[in-house]
Amino acid sequence: EPSSSHGNSDEEEAKAPAFSWRKLWEFTGPGFLMSVAFLDPGNLEGDLQAGAIAGYSLLWLLMWSTVMGLLIQLLSLRLGVATGRHLAELCREEYPYWAGLLLWLMAELALIGADIQEVIGSAIAINILSHGVFPLWAGVLITAADW
Repeated sequence: EPSSSHGNSDEEEAKAPAFSWRKLWEFTGPGFLMSVAFLDPGNLEGDLQAGAIAGYSLLWLLMWSTVMGLLIQLLSLRLGVATGRHLAELCREEYPYWAGLLLWLMAELALIGADIQEVIGSAIAINILSHGVFPLWAGVLITAADW
């Protein structure tokens, strides 16, 4: 039979695949794991302490920092898709050597700032769970050795 007068016989052949829970999990699984990774005891305790001290005054800061974080991630994604390279490669190519070193130093300081609460939280947990047998400095060493 000849194709229809509307000319969408090719469109009918190229239908979207059926919904698959397995395919959905392949895409959402890593994202789900990363979102759970931010709900660790150190972050939860820091959030509770900040909420107890500052009340609701930090909600706007939380909202805007989340929006800015998403914007930075979106811009980095677009940059990677457009160029095929990640942000560190492009910074190394486009900036002078001293600026690259400064960016590296700032990234390392941000990483230390993000991870220090995890180390201290683990040291406190080891101290509490051991009923004081391990002091905080020993908990820090155990956490560092475990890492």
